[in-house]
Amino acid sequence: MHCFLIASLPDLQPDAAAPMTVEEFDLICKEELSSEKFAALTAFDGTVSPDFRGSDTLSELYNAYGKFELYLRNRIAKRRADKAGEQLELPDPPEYFGEYDFAASALANTTDPAEREMIVDKLRWNFIEEQLLCKEFSFDAICAYRLKLAIVNKYRHRKLEPGRKNFDAALERLSQNNFRQEQ
Repeated sequence: MHCFLIASLPDLQPDAAAPMTVEEFDLICKEELSSEKFAALTAFDGTVSPDFRGSDTLSELYNAYGKFELYLRNRIAKRRADKAGEQLELPDPPEYFGEYDFAASALANTTDPAEREMIVDKLRWNFIEEQLLCKEFSFDAICAYRLKLAIVNKYRHRKLEPGRKNFDAALERLSQNNFRQEQ
């Protein structure tokens, strides 16, 4: 049980400021966990390769999250290809996450890249939360905190309005270049 460590951590909310960085969290955990548990905690950063299958060295949560992440990325890629009228052949996933597949379909209609990324991160957040049912004080809860902290930290230095202005300016430059080329 990791009750004291988990109980001492500040609450995380998907749309709130991060209370610390992942590196700061790792320093706290390094003091509180055995070297084996700490190695298991830091063995996975949430990214997966197309050949991800999980492993015995990863926590139950990390294995489930890795399979989910691969599934989600493949479904998004497939929807983008379909929308562009292209064929994209992907292997059948080892597991299906139907409820997330339906939610991911909303991404095809979202044109704002920042909004699309936030939707994907909310899907990730919800998946992590579902995996923690009845495991609130387990090692998986510490792993979940680390994954969620990484999601929150992704937005730490992003400012929505300057990003939109930069994006709009880039679109304007592209459209002007296309207009010049057509003439």
